[in-house]
Amino acid sequence: MKILGYIRVSTKLQSEKGNSLKLQKSKIKDYCKLNDFNLIEIYEDRGISGMSIDKRDGYKEMVNYLTNNDIDGIVVWSLSRLGRKMKDVVEFMDILKKNNINFFSIKENLSNNDKVGSLIMNILGSINEFEVEVIRERIKDVKRNKKQNGEVYGKLQYGWDNINGKLIKNDFEFRVIKRIKNLRSRGYSWRKISNRLNKDNISSKDGGIWYDGSLYNMMRSYN
Repeated sequence: MKILGYIRVSTKLQSEKGNSLKLQKSKIKDYCKLNDFNLIEIYEDRGISGMSIDKRDGYKEMVNYLTNNDIDGIVVWSLSRLGRKMKDVVEFMDILKKNNINFFSIKENLSNNDKVGSLIMNILGSINEFEVEVIRERIKDVKRNKKQNGEVYGKLQYGWDNINGKLIKNDFEFRVIKRIKNLRSRGYSWRKISNRLNKDNISSKDGGIWYDGSLYNMMRSYN
């Protein structure tokens, strides 16, 4: 049986908690050896969230390969490595079904070649997505409470300074924000604005130069 493997980690912390790429790769190789599978390739995504497949090049390369080559199965260490959104998991299972390809999740001891396994995968996929949404809401609540109390949270936002653990408004940076809004209202592109700020020696929050993408992301909080 010709097999493709897929591994993914979102963060460095996740690696430290036992989901490292090295561990996943080792588990997949051992599983294939135990079941006498012919492991063709292991695709990987490093430091990429499971909530979106748009930036997961390894995942997209795997899908492209399995739809254009003679492949019998896909192996992952855990179902959560495949994705955190139920919609993406279901769509992937549909691709496998159309191409008559088996799916194996080692940690949960599941496959898609029986109705019970498919049902359990759907349930686990929904739980994974629910857990992510719960964590996101908790983070939002923490940020909201800290902001209301004037406390520092996460990466320091342009327009604010960290003074003894408290958020203090930076008047100069707010004047820069006002200037950016004015230039945008006059039809300036993000690139033209970033070039003008750099020309005037106005640095970004980390002291570096401005780029159109970073400028756009920063201003999203002030629109």
